[in-house]
Amino acid sequence: MHDTSGHTWRHLLLLAIVILPAFTWAQGRFTVNGRLKIEAGDLSGTRAVVMKDGVKERTLTDGLNKFSLDLEIGHNYILSFEKDGYVAKKISFNTHAPAEAAAAGFTPFDFAVSLFKQYDDINIVVFNQPVGMIRYDDKTGDFDYDTDYTKSIQSQLQEVLTKVEQKQKDEEVNAKAKAKAEAEAEKQAAAKARQEAVAQKQAEEKAKAAAEAEKQAEARAKTEAEAADRAAQVKAKAKAEETTRVQKVGEKPASEVKAERPVPPAPVNERKVVRPSVEPTAVTSQARTGQDDRRSISPVVQEEASRIVRAFTNSNAEERPDEPEEVAVVEMDQQTFVEPNRVTTVVTVRTGVVVDEYRKVTHKWGGQYFFKNGLTCSQEVYQRGVQAEQLAHSDPRSKLD
Repeated sequence: MHDTSGHTWRHLLLLAIVILPAFTWAQGRFTVNGRLKIEAGDLSGTRAVVMKDGVKERTLTDGLNKFSLDLEIGHNYILSFEKDGYVAKKISFNTHAPAEAAAAGFTPFDFAVSLFKQYDDINIVVFNQPVGMIRYDDKTGDFDYDTDYTKSIQSQLQEVLTKVEQKQKDEEVNAKAKAKAEAEAEKQAAAKARQEAVAQKQAEEKAKAAAEAEKQAEARAKTEAEAADRAAQVKAKAKAEETTRVQKVGEKPASEVKAERPVPPAPVNERKVVRPSVEPTAVTSQARTGQDDRRSISPVVQEEASRIVRAFTNSNAEERPDEPEEVAVVEMDQQTFVEPNRVTTVVTVRTGVVVDEYRKVTHKWGGQYFFKNGLTCSQEVYQRGVQAEQLAHSDPRSKLD
């Protein structure tokens, strides 16, 4: 017989190692789903540093456009999102929760972070602390934003964001102006290049014409020189031949002979001879006249009927049916929650398939705060949102914007 106790023990241990992480994840972890966006840039060079209880745990560099993290219950986490040249943002996750809540599990928490460019003349000290804090809420029995913490830094964040938006608008205007100037400069450079090309072509054609004219002038001069040379040779040859002939015969050259008066011939008796005149015979031909015996055909003219049918206008106009005007249906639901220290009014507005939640929190000490879809908003936005007659064409922002 074989001893199977050791094999059985090892098998049970392996099974425990496989099952234990799944049990721990279900009851002792909190899942967060995040998205990172870079304004006027891409995700290259971005990183997410995970700090657990003040100690760096890990760094994420890939897939930050959409990622998930499992955080252990009972710890303090800081997620720092960073990129060179951009303002870093931190989010705090306090995962301390009652044991019975951890045993039941928690809803995954979704959030989004947007990094903007860093400017030297804007004070960003407020971003040294987390821009958001998530902790366990005893009332909901789940994790959510700490609204009191958000309100404490809301004014500072808004001030910085307003300055950043103005900077971004200025940069956009400057970029458009620069692009326009570059396009104009490029256009002028292209026009100048075309003019230079035309001028160069004209200069080449002019130089070519001048070279051709010079070549023709040289050929003409050469031809004239050859003709003059041949004429000189002929003249010299004729003079030489005349000199040789004079020397042989003994006559004077033609140039030395004097002109002598010619002697008229002796008169001769002339007899006048009369020749009889001959009359030419004229032959007259006459044309024969008569009538043309060929047949002639008289043309027949007839008028053909037109094949074009005249069209008639239909005066009965077709009536166009009235198109029903689409009217957005707005539904509102208002609830009021009275607590010892504050009164909360929750107004849910449904416009078609879009649902917005407006919340007004009035504290006993007199403070009053307004929220839209979980984010802090102004009183004007709250009042405008809860008025049904102004919500037909509104464009509410989602929680992750």
